[in-house]
Amino acid sequence: MRMQRRAFTLGAGGLLLASRTRPAAAATTLSFPTWQAEEPGFSQWWKELIAAYEHAHPGVTIALQQIAYPNFVNEMTVRFASNTPPDIVELSGNNFGSFASQGWLEPLDDRLKRDPMPAGWSSLQSLYQWDGHTLGVLVMGYGNMLFYNERMLADAGLSPPKSFAEFVAAVPKLTVRDKGIFGLASVTTEYPTILSEFLSFILWQGADAFRGGQYSFTDPAVVAALETYRRVVGGNAPLGNVQNMQRQTFISGKAAFTLDGPWVYALLKNAPEAVRPGLKMMAVPFLPRTGGAANSLHVASGISAERKDLAWQFINLAMQPEWQRRYFVLTSSPPGLPGALSAEDIAAAPQLAIVAAGVKDAVPYIPTLQPIQADVNEFVQILMRTAVRILTTGDAIARVCEETQAELVRTIPLG
Repeated sequence: MRMQRRAFTLGAGGLLLASRTRPAAAATTLSFPTWQAEEPGFSQWWKELIAAYEHAHPGVTIALQQIAYPNFVNEMTVRFASNTPPDIVELSGNNFGSFASQGWLEPLDDRLKRDPMPAGWSSLQSLYQWDGHTLGVLVMGYGNMLFYNERMLADAGLSPPKSFAEFVAAVPKLTVRDKGIFGLASVTTEYPTILSEFLSFILWQGADAFRGGQYSFTDPAVVAALETYRRVVGGNAPLGNVQNMQRQTFISGKAAFTLDGPWVYALLKNAPEAVRPGLKMMAVPFLPRTGGAANSLHVASGISAERKDLAWQFINLAMQPEWQRRYFVLTSSPPGLPGALSAEDIAAAPQLAIVAAGVKDAVPYIPTLQPIQADVNEFVQILMRTAVRILTTGDAIARVCEETQAELVRTIPLG
């Protein structure tokens, strides 16, 4: 994709940055590996942002490097462990804790005092706190969306739900298993994203599996919430589905609801012609809104002071409202500043306003407790098995919760 150097890339944030930045004394190249260098929308944003940065920093070049997503974390781990970290660090989703726990990321507190985030920054920024310090800046944080088949609901005499209770009541009314029709499409096998719905069901019923910073899966309120999870998801969604199967079930018109990220909106155009007009998206109508972080930017702790300053100036440029707006428009995904859209943007793409509403005040479905964040892959594995056991067996949920809690305490103690 050609790098675009548009006039708007030197808006207020770019000019402000240029005015306070001295050109580097000699030619400098900053390394920036990402899995998004060739991804439509995201690639264009990174390249436009880099062009604006380089214009404001004569003598500084950012070397954008594509690394395939399945290899990205392993390659970054090797680079950091061998003391050759990249200058600009991008991390995906739940990988932050494993890097933070090694001391590989620079605290940004003093820099953020000087260059604060714009007002209205996403609540999901809280994910990047570690030992009382801010170690990263959110690039994209999402809230889960509720997708529904308006025609299926209307045929059943139902309206889109306005509460969790209405949602739970509606799902079974829309399931006709012998015709291959389901009230809900979900991930229902050992696949990492099963945790989004599993842990959200607990929060949506006012329960807390991590009360007081300790595991509380044996709390009767958590057990009752997971009884609802078994009844609603296990009783009304096809079992054995990974994420692409979940999405295909909904898009093909075989399920009335699905809970997923906002990027699924772009897939609705692939629905059969007879189904497509009835597929709708809304912000989840029950609280708390749950979501997560897709990616973030960081400064490596093991580089020179000059390179740290240059890397931070790149992150600061990315935080400016005009660049946040541009990210949302190009990718249709909510950036750190989801309120950056203009009235014209919303008029041109009304779904973006729904996406922005869905991430407002969102809380992460995976807790921010540091031992869990540092060993998140093991945490996901344990709860993934628990969720599948609840959905596919008749084991007493109280016993499942007791055994899960014992395994968590043994494997990832919280102190």
